[in-house]
Amino acid sequence: MSDAAPAPADVDPRTAAAAIRRARMRERLLDAVLDLYQPGQGSGSLVIEDVIRVADVSRGSFYKYFESLDAAVNELGERMTADLIADFRRLFDDVTDPLVRAVGGAVMAMARAWHDPRWGGFTCRVDYVDYFARASMFDLLVRDALKAARDGGQMQFRSIDVAVDLIVGMTIEARRRLMLRSVEPRAYIDEMIERTFAGLGAEPAAIAAASVLAWDMMMRAAPGLGWWRSGEGLG
Repeated sequence: MSDAAPAPADVDPRTAAAAIRRARMRERLLDAVLDLYQPGQGSGSLVIEDVIRVADVSRGSFYKYFESLDAAVNELGERMTADLIADFRRLFDDVTDPLVRAVGGAVMAMARAWHDPRWGGFTCRVDYVDYFARASMFDLLVRDALKAARDGGQMQFRSIDVAVDLIVGMTIEARRRLMLRSVEPRAYIDEMIERTFAGLGAEPAAIAAASVLAWDMMMRAAPGLGWWRSGEGLG
């Protein structure tokens, strides 16, 4: 007996085809926004005219799907933040060591920019950074890991806000450099982790051990990460 559920008998093929066309157009518009968020594309703040030019659609077509350019940018931001959270949880939810969780999140964000430059380009734009700052779920994951590491004596810092901003700011600048592929990625990421977490009072040996474990976990999970590209310099 087949386990597949039978297709509903009353589905109108024309309705299904129209839904597919709408989904494709929405993706086409979002893909145009993503293209325009890459380095060297556009000048200053983007406007809807930029998007409809790249997507080769009319202004009316754009407004059928999004009420504003901000709405399209926010949808992309929501998707990318959700992906980041899902990957972090997949890799590190079962990890009890908060230093490994903190280091692992930073390593993962930088590694993705190397493997997926379009993601890196979008997530480094100020619009997304502003959106990301409002994405409290990921902010809480970062804060929780840093606070637990401090409470457990693995780090020494006074302000949790300073610690969060240091980690987030470091990964933004690192993603900008990595997406341009101008450095040897593993050595660059490892030194960024070493210097940044030393600044938060973590012991060098503990940072090195956490980094090795984070890399090992990420590489073992790599075949299931949609953005990981084998043979790209990170294992």
